[in-house]
Amino acid sequence: MPNTKVKFNTMRSVFFFALIAILSIGMIYLLRPFFYPIFWAAIVAVIFFPIFKFINKQLKSSGASSIITIIIFIVFLLLPLTLFSILFINESVVLFNKIAQQDFLSGAKEVAVWVNDTPLQPYVEIVQERWSGYAINASEFIVVFVFNNIRNITQNSMSFIIMFFLMLYTLYYFLKDGEKMLKRVMHLSPLGDKYETLLYKKFTSTTKATLKGTLIIGGIQGFLGGITFWITGIEGAFVWGIMMLIVSIIPAIGPFLIWFPAAVILFAIGNIWQGITVLLIGSLIISTIDNLLRPPLVGKDAGLHPLIVLFSTLGGLLVFGISGFIIGPVIAALFLSIITIYNEYYQKELKNNQN
Repeated sequence: MPNTKVKFNTMRSVFFFALIAILSIGMIYLLRPFFYPIFWAAIVAVIFFPIFKFINKQLKSSGASSIITIIIFIVFLLLPLTLFSILFINESVVLFNKIAQQDFLSGAKEVAVWVNDTPLQPYVEIVQERWSGYAINASEFIVVFVFNNIRNITQNSMSFIIMFFLMLYTLYYFLKDGEKMLKRVMHLSPLGDKYETLLYKKFTSTTKATLKGTLIIGGIQGFLGGITFWITGIEGAFVWGIMMLIVSIIPAIGPFLIWFPAAVILFAIGNIWQGITVLLIGSLIISTIDNLLRPPLVGKDAGLHPLIVLFSTLGGLLVFGISGFIIGPVIAALFLSIITIYNEYYQKELKNNQN
């Protein structure tokens, strides 16, 4: 009889946990279309939670404090970013129209004269012969790329608006009830408060470190790149500076994708001192900023090795798109935290059992 009871309890436990697993998979499937609004609501909640706590301390109303915090987020971060994006798009259209109308052939002829009787002469002659086609194709590709993205944003504007308001709605409850939700999850988790707190701190520290590092490094690189392009007379220095800021989310190689082709083009059209200037500043200053600042800003605060930062960021971008520059390092940090928990708890428990 006791054996029968044990078997029944075992079957009941297996059925119960199997039901939990099936329903969990079902919930994940239901929430999958809303992953990004929920994710970004969590990120914004982590960043703005200190502001929420300060306001809530004065007002003693979590609902009103959440609304005020969201208004601060919209006014001081979202609206300037939106206006900045509109300005960037307008400047891009003007720039690419100028590129399409530019006559590069005369510059290429000057370079052809300059490299006469050198090993580079055959290559420059090829560029000179095909330069018009290169310029037209490149300009057409860039213009089509920009307008296709504008069209996609316009076509999907209703979806974007819905997702945006879902993000704000989720953010409201993350701020208002975030601590209660976290305590509930920690209560249900079998890891224990110590390790659950460790995982939460890893999530918040990695998120803050990644955002801080990306914004600071990208801002410096974009500013220096824009100034360099402006000094050397490159059209649309503002646009190229923003482009460097955007691609700076790719560690080690980001701005190189902008300034190096610019230097090559300057050399190709005969602007030698400008090309040398962009090449020197790009290689000695702009690129080295990333190598100097990213490890202490991101790796140190997140507890990640620079190599892990690089590959987790690149992998995140490839798998999750633009949001991956945060998701990748966060997953890497949580993985290493789980390894630490295994090392601290389960290995010790195993040794104790052996003894």
